[in-house]
Amino acid sequence: MVTSATCAYRSLEPVLQQRLDALREQRSHDAARVDVARRVARRRMGRAWAGAFALACGLVAFAVGLASLPADSRSEQQLHDWAAALLLLAPLVGVAGLLCGRVLADARLAQLLDTPPRLTGDVAADLARIEAADPLRASREVAMRWERMSVALPIAAASILAPLTLHGLVFCTVTAASGGLGASAIDAFGTWIGLSALIVGHAHVAVLVGTVRWAYRLRATPTEQLRRDLHKHWGSTLLVAVGLSCIPGVVLLGIPPLLVAITGVAFLPAAYGMAARAVARERVALDAV
Repeated sequence: MVTSATCAYRSLEPVLQQRLDALREQRSHDAARVDVARRVARRRMGRAWAGAFALACGLVAFAVGLASLPADSRSEQQLHDWAAALLLLAPLVGVAGLLCGRVLADARLAQLLDTPPRLTGDVAADLARIEAADPLRASREVAMRWERMSVALPIAAASILAPLTLHGLVFCTVTAASGGLGASAIDAFGTWIGLSALIVGHAHVAVLVGTVRWAYRLRATPTEQLRRDLHKHWGSTLLVAVGLSCIPGVVLLGIPPLLVAITGVAFLPAAYGMAARAVARERVALDAV
């Protein structure tokens, strides 16, 4: 029985070798198009990791800011410093995530696409595996699989970090103009982070949910419609956030809802527009291969 199977395998060795040679030729022929698809996949994976790192940093900054509110005076100042530092470091953490994500993407893509088919001795399985090998299709599938995460994670990070970053820039500008930019200013901004999380944290969550829902719906949106009616998408998200910020913001002279509205208008159109343009550009590149 074993001898019969061995003979059958040996009789198909020329066929296997022929298919392996054809696969190598196909790889060489499709090399340029595969490279385009892999670049798209690498960019998307890098953006997803950058968004994940930055989002984690922003959520921890919120948590630390909230934890500082009931803390004793000594711990309070330390927690304020940590919250402010986490917020300031979030962009650098995002860049580190982007670089790490691209390195991991290169390694993962090489493992998925460059590893030659492994011959197991099972004639039918080996032939099926070689016949199914298509580097171009595989690279396109990887790129398309990462589309949602490459938009959802960065835009989720922006929904958490952008409002407080804008507040921080205004705060630093005003404080520096008055000559008071120092340790006390960092402590004051840490307090602002905690109060923001307490008073309008639910509005931040609403923006996060709205942006991520929009990002996940992009996969079903035709490329030519990606940038259509963007103002309606970000506008509805902002409207929900402003409405939620009225509780309890309406009892604070209406200032929290006003701040949420101004901050949202300052970054949401850009975030939605940049995401839609990136997806459209990458889809065009993938469609061309």
